[in-house]
Formats: sequence, C-alpha cells, structure tokens
Amino acid sequence: MSYNKKKNSFWLYAIAGLIIVLLAVGAVAVYLLQPVPVKPAIAGVKAGDVFYYSLQGRSVLGDEDAVEPEGFGQYNLTDYFKVAITDVNGSSVSLTTTWRFINGTEILQDEWIDLSNGNKTRETDGFWPIYGANLNLNDKLRPFGYDDLKVDVVDSVTYASGTRVRNGWSLQDQFVDMTDPSGSRIRTETNNVFFDKQTGMLDTLTNVQQYNSPQMNLVITWKLTNTNVWQV
Repeated sequence: MSYNKKKNSFWLYAIAGLIIVLLAVGAVAVYLLQPVPVKPAIAGVKAGDVFYYSLQGRSVLGDEDAVEPEGFGQYNLTDYFKVAITDVNGSSVSLTTTWRFINGTEILQDEWIDLSNGNKTRETDGFWPIYGANLNLNDKLRPFGYDDLKVDVVDSVTYASGTRVRNGWSLQDQFVDMTDPSGSRIRTETNNVFFDKQTGMLDTLTNVQQYNSPQMNLVITWKLTNTNVWQV
C-alpha cells in the first residue's frame, strides 16, 4: 500500500486548524454569555443639597357619584415640598422632607433610600424619585431592584443657570379594586418622571390615575422650583 506523506500532512494541518477555530469560537461564546457585572448606583447628591417642589392636584369627576379620595385636596394647599439631603453613604441617601402648607403647618419626616435597589424607610409614602448619577439610555433605574425599569428618554431642560441634561421614564399599570367582588373596578395609573442626570434628583413628575367605576381622573404633578445646586 502506498503512503502519501504530503497529502496526509495537509489533512492533519487542516484538522488542527479547524480545532483551533472551534476552540476560539467556543471561548468567545463563553465570554459573551458571561453575565455583565452589575454596578451599584452612585449618588450624585451630597449632604447639604436642598430641593424645593411645587405640588398640584387636578380632578375630573365623570360620574355624579365620583368623589375625590380623602386627602387629595392637600396637594393644592401646599406651599412647598422640601427635600434636604443630610448624609450619603455609598448608594444610601439620608434626607429630611418638609411638606409645608399654605396655613403654615408642616409635616417633617426623616428618611433614607438606597439608590441601588429602591429600598426606603417608608415603603408606602416615602420620597422615592431620586436615582443614581449619570445614568444613560437603557440603564436600569435601580441596578439591584426587583423591577426592570430603565431610562427610556434623555433630553435637556434650560434653567436660569443654563442647560442641563435629564433622564426620564414612564410606566402604566392597572390595579383591580380588591373590595369589589365583581373585579370590574379598575384603576389605570401612569407615571411620567424626569430627573436631573448629574444629581439623579427629581425634576418633574406627573401621576395620572384613571378610574372606570365611577369614572374619575386624578392628576398629581411635582415640579422643581428651587435648589442650591443650580439656579432654577
């Protein structure tokens, strides 16, 4: 039997080359499939930063038996809502909120919020629209949070001191009235939130609640009116 050494060597090199290519492709695939490390949020605010907001509420009652929820009118009795940053420790921000009304009364609360996961002192009514600094489009709002909300819009707003970049997100949810046996009473809630990119602090917030039975629309708005960080 004849033996062609040259031809055999060619096939050996070809097989070896193929193996090398397959190994390289496999290595790249393994690398690409590795989970991207999640970085904790970095606070853009510091102790001593203060932010003031105006609060307003508007209702449209579509049915005769529609009634504003108890306490809704307090938004239009607001003089200002003040958020004072008292301490920053990693992604945890401590703050004091002052809700001052036109008649001079105030509601003061000491709070904290973890910007990485959204955990906060007061789960139901604590101040929450503050985020990590310098987030970009499609970045998660809470890197370690339970939801998957992301920055879905980036624009700019002009203040007295100049133009600043801000991030925004929106979300619509539906909730069923658990006290209604028929399960037909539904509240559709939409939030549109914009916040300063550099500090992560709230700029504007619009909360719209639409009730189908009885028909009623409620709109709550927050707007930044003053801060010592820049000139509004």
